[in-house]
Amino acid sequence: MQYLEPRTDVPAKDDWSTRMILDEPWSHAEHKVISVIGVVTFVVCFFMPMTAGNIAAIVVLAVQLLMNVAGPLVGLAGRRAERRGLLDEPWRRLPATVAHNPDEPWDLLLLDGLVLKGSLHDLPDMVLDRQEVFVCGPDAEGRAMVRAAGFMTMRPAEVDTGEYEAKERVDRPLGRPRDDPALREVLGAAWAMKVILAIMVVIVVVIGVLVALSVSPVAPTGLVTAVILATMLLDVPAMIVATRRQRQAARAVERSEQWTPVPVRLFPEKAGHHVAGVAELPGGPAVVRFPVPDRDVLANIAATGVMWTAGTHENLIAVGVPHLNSLTYAVVRSGGAAHDGDPMSWGRRLRPQQLLGLP
Repeated sequence: MQYLEPRTDVPAKDDWSTRMILDEPWSHAEHKVISVIGVVTFVVCFFMPMTAGNIAAIVVLAVQLLMNVAGPLVGLAGRRAERRGLLDEPWRRLPATVAHNPDEPWDLLLLDGLVLKGSLHDLPDMVLDRQEVFVCGPDAEGRAMVRAAGFMTMRPAEVDTGEYEAKERVDRPLGRPRDDPALREVLGAAWAMKVILAIMVVIVVVIGVLVALSVSPVAPTGLVTAVILATMLLDVPAMIVATRRQRQAARAVERSEQWTPVPVRLFPEKAGHHVAGVAELPGGPAVVRFPVPDRDVLANIAATGVMWTAGTHENLIAVGVPHLNSLTYAVVRSGGAAHDGDPMSWGRRLRPQQLLGLP
């Protein structure tokens, strides 16, 4: 198995996949503008008459602002590591395994003469399988950053003192996609889209209440807040289509008997273009489009030139990476192979997706 791996011959902060992690936006430009308008409206509320509509606007905007606070926390550990200079040196590929620590709340990695502990989430399984890890540090204070092959995440860790027993490595054959424990986690999270759609229904109800309370007596702040919430509904049509296609991808995985590697050449990323590439499908070369780009999946494709298909349904291809809890889908575009990318329609260009940062 070939996976995405960080470069070990340049400073970590200059490795393209590490840069993607550090530069991952916590919010799109459109959302940032709306957030600023929300903050201004929230402040203005306290200078307006305390009508029912204005009070409702204060409550709704307060909840929205609290939710927005969590946005900048995305990638905070990586940015701190960069500021401390921890990423000025190249990633080091080191032999490693995972400690057996059922009584500890954190994960432990056993390197040659070094123990690192931290909350590493799903990285330890890959470290145990490949018996290696990529490390920056530790610095003078014992802090380090770790990555595992295949993952577009890096986790903070710190030096630990102690002796631990190593886990025994267990072979992980490819097998059927639906039997992959990591992929089962994704398939089991299909309820998440239903929750999002339910939230959208609640937003529609809140908008109706805001408008009703703000019409008489007139409360401009309540009406502005209703407009701010209404912008969130612009994503509903795309979410409905994505949910339907994700269900098709899940059904394709359930029917598939094997992972299939397919050579793919991704087009260079361009503003106003879909994330797409030319795949060597059984029927010949074809342009495949990724309507909902997944960073782990796309980064692995960019690094290896291989797209792992987990099943097909009509012109939709379920795409993942063996032993990674990531699943997306590709759509085969009609019209044969192209050489200049896959331009978006003019309607889609009005609200383009942000570039991922692929090489």
